[in-house]
Amino acid sequence: MVNVRSTPIREKLFDCMLLGAIMVGCVGLAPAVAAAAQKSKKPAKAAPKAPVAKAQPSSLASDGSLRDPFKLPPPPSEGPEGAPMDMGPLPPGSRGLIIGQLKLEGIVRQGKENPKMIAVLANPANRAYFLHENDPLYNGVITKITPDSVYFKEDVRDAAGNTTSHEVIKKLAPASGEKK
Repeated sequence: MVNVRSTPIREKLFDCMLLGAIMVGCVGLAPAVAAAAQKSKKPAKAAPKAPVAKAQPSSLASDGSLRDPFKLPPPPSEGPEGAPMDMGPLPPGSRGLIIGQLKLEGIVRQGKENPKMIAVLANPANRAYFLHENDPLYNGVITKITPDSVYFKEDVRDAAGNTTSHEVIKKLAPASGEKK
């Protein structure tokens, strides 16, 4: 005969497991109890139920296939004031900047002997970004930075789905007190 001692810790552990099993059982029985209670009551006029459409997850494409997570989404078509028409969630950082919404705040030279320039651009939330030539944006790329302007190559998709690109120039506004 095995002599198993009952300790307070074992008793509490057993009580917790028993309580957990009861709770799981009650939760599983709750719909059945509610259905039995509904049957005992006299049913009022039941309204016909409309068919419920299942929502597709956002990761599914319109044809039901999954989107490739390693491919960037296609650039959006332009809407009013440079805002894209079919804009979903934008990628974080400079990859999510839309050229039509950017404001040129300043241009900085990297060093006295280095001719490379850095453009200081702000998004509509007034967050500053320091960008170089050939930095990709959501709907284009920075092609050239001069001391007074930044040149972009903007990709635009038309209604037929054809992508065209054109050059956009953002000029630095003269500081107050400077000649135009």
